[in-house]
Formats: sequence, structure tokens, C-alpha cells
Amino acid sequence: MCSRATETRCPKRGVQTRVLIAIEDEYRAYREVIAASIEMLRPGTEVTATGLDQLEGELARLDPQVVVCSRPGGTTEAEGRLAWVELSLDPTRPTKISFGGRHSESTNPMLEELLAVLDEAEGFPRTRGSPKGRIR
Repeated sequence: MCSRATETRCPKRGVQTRVLIAIEDEYRAYREVIAASIEMLRPGTEVTATGLDQLEGELARLDPQVVVCSRPGGTTEAEGRLAWVELSLDPTRPTKISFGGRHSESTNPMLEELLAVLDEAEGFPRTRGSPKGRIR
């Protein structure tokens, strides 16, 4: 398993999708658990975890198709991304999902919902147990 360190990129053979997880350092454990879980459950996915202070540089360096971030994607940042998930760290506020021009919201999403976004980005069927039609 590759390191989840901020500076470490985890190249893999047969990578289908690049995912960037960017959450403030105050929530580092949360960020690292999300990244490690995606890497374990979606082995064909390249996952990089970083703090918000490194977001712009990592967007330019990695050019990820999917971004899971604790702040909204600006027009320039989100442009060219297949999906941008604005992950709310407040369980009472909605997480906003933008996917190919479609938008949806989910309050306090579980990992399965994030995996459904990745599955759709990779063209796979939805994650078992995730609600169909969730991303509109």
C-alpha cells in the first residue's frame, strides 16, 4: 500500500482515475481515512491526500478527474474536472456534488456515496447498496 503523505503521489499500473482528497490539516485523520479507504476499495484508482494549503499546486501537478474537497471548487479549479465533491465537515450542512454539469446534495454522506461518484467517473455500475439516480 502506498503512503498517504501529502507530498507522496501513489502511481499504480492500470490507473483508471486520479482522485485528489483536499481537506484542512485540522481534519487530517478524516482526510487520510477517506484516501486509504478509496485506495483499498478501488485499487485501480490513484489517490492523493493533501491539505487545503497545497490544493492549487496538487490540482496543477496531478490534473485529477475527481476532487473531494472541504471547500467549493472555483470556476477555474473545477473546470475540466469530471467531478468535484464539496465535502461538508459539518454533518448538518449538505455536501455538494458536481458531476459532468449535474449537481446534487447529500447531508452527511457515507463512504458509499463517494464511491458511487468514483464508480460513475470510471464508467462502472453504481456501488452496491447506493441509491440509484443519486447524482442528478
